[in-house]
Amino acid sequence: MEVKISHYSKRGHGLGAAGTGEAEVAGTVVGDQVLVAIGKRRKKKQGATLLEVLVPSPDRVAPRCKHAGICGGCAWQQLSYATQLKTKQERLEQLFSPSPLPLIPCESPWAYRNKMEFSFSQNKNGDRFLGLIIARSRGHVLNLEECFLTSSWFIQVVSSVRDWWEESGLQAYHPPTDSGSLRTLTLREGKRTGDKMVFLTVSGNHDYFVNKGQLQAFKEAVERALPDENPSLFMRIQRIAKGKPTEFYEMHLGGPDHIQETLQIKGRQMDFHISPASFFQPNTFQAERLYARALELVDPAPTDTVFDLYCGTATLGIIFAPYVKKVVGMELCPYAVCDAKVNVELNQLTNVVIRKGDVGTLLAHCSDAPDLCIIDPPRSGLDPTALKHLERLSPKKILYISCNPATQSENISRLLEAGYTLKTTQGVDQFPHTPHIENIAILLKT
Repeated sequence: MEVKISHYSKRGHGLGAAGTGEAEVAGTVVGDQVLVAIGKRRKKKQGATLLEVLVPSPDRVAPRCKHAGICGGCAWQQLSYATQLKTKQERLEQLFSPSPLPLIPCESPWAYRNKMEFSFSQNKNGDRFLGLIIARSRGHVLNLEECFLTSSWFIQVVSSVRDWWEESGLQAYHPPTDSGSLRTLTLREGKRTGDKMVFLTVSGNHDYFVNKGQLQAFKEAVERALPDENPSLFMRIQRIAKGKPTEFYEMHLGGPDHIQETLQIKGRQMDFHISPASFFQPNTFQAERLYARALELVDPAPTDTVFDLYCGTATLGIIFAPYVKKVVGMELCPYAVCDAKVNVELNQLTNVVIRKGDVGTLLAHCSDAPDLCIIDPPRSGLDPTALKHLERLSPKKILYISCNPATQSENISRLLEAGYTLKTTQGVDQFPHTPHIENIAILLKT
């Protein structure tokens, strides 16, 4: 069937009229006239595979990666970067009023990611795959041979670990039957420090992996890929049991027990200790621009008390600390809390306190309102309890940073009903070649 691409899905795939519905076609650009093979219908969208671009959109460019259009890692390599920015700006303008400030572009839109998670998978024939999830598939994995979103050493490690896996006799983890061992391979780096981390996540069925000497063979595979390095090396055991919460255990296999990263913001250098489970912005250099702009828009006072909700490794709180009286960080993840406390000491700060616990529960026990509340929650946004107590405490200013403007917009609507005014929003392109947007919002109590 021929399809004219008219707009994009939330995942960044092209959509166009097809019969009585819409076809979702990975690897297409608005304005493309394409020939597709029609597949299964899922909800309101008709699955379709791109066969040929009959008439290319004026916004189409040649992608760098040979996996573009197949790999789910980035949906927009075939879309010019200027048009990517324009499309993201239009998305923000649909969600927020007053009109957002112009999107801050990424100065270097290639090799920007400091972290990537790769999946292990096998098909019914036993063929092994290690890479990223195929676009629009139900968990099928592509054997990744190149990636231009990361440094080149990521692919070197993936290739070496894949060779080891082929010889090991180990099986990829199969969730429906809770069988097999290998789940994911995660790589991290300090963009400014050059530190490297490799951690392998295996299932609770790891006895064969450990007892048959595969642990040493895995380490040797990493060493072959990084012969002159001393990476931080971990194995994480992820154990599931019916009716019980998922449990995680970490084993330090070699090298340093963390990596370090440095951020340079407004003439200050700040150092961060990052362990395997801790969150850190995936685009280091663009994070510097994000945080610097957030500081400018908020303009904190030296007398301000600040709550840093979902603080993770306390990156934002540490950045704001030199400009305010006190920062109280709140975080549930115990690994992130440990890193946050180390980071406070590392940066020689005396006005930052880190509290471990559920953000909503911690806020429920607070009676004094902060002057400024910093929010950088998961993609799902603020949980109802946290939102309820944020409204009760009613801080004068709120800085809300989100990687999901849709849920951010929903939360802001509630805050507007509670008497806040949305002063400013501004997007930051943290994730070039994908539809994802990081957004800054400033709210004032009226």
